[in-house]
Amino acid sequence: WGAEDLSAAIGARAARDKNGRYTDVFRLARTMTILAAGAAEVAAIDTVFPDFRDMAAFETECREAERDGFTGKMAIHPAQVPVINAAFTPSAEAVERSQAIVDAFAAAGNPGVVGIDGKMYDRPHLRLAERLLARAKASGT
Repeated sequence: WGAEDLSAAIGARAARDKNGRYTDVFRLARTMTILAAGAAEVAAIDTVFPDFRDMAAFETECREAERDGFTGKMAIHPAQVPVINAAFTPSAEAVERSQAIVDAFAAAGNPGVVGIDGKMYDRPHLRLAERLLARAKASGT
């Protein structure tokens, strides 16, 4: 999705409020992008962060986008690429945890629920773990 493109298309003077957060219309578009991409089983790519000099805010926005389900983010400046890669590449810890979930389900004959270290994991956790492992593999992690 493109926040700047949407602004132009609907005549909005700004996509963000005075605190730098998206306004309701733009949060809705962002949410619908994630939901539509999930339903279509395609990558959800977040829009650009126009202030390429504010790397701290950019990193925060990247981490929030990854948390929310985006699998990548568009860049408007080459300096943003390493931050994007760091935010959207699964950590070794996340890969290890996801692999443990997948392995536990496989070892138990793929039941509805498994327990690992006193925590219960069900099929949605398995699906999330599989998706994270696929992202890790695609990134070469």
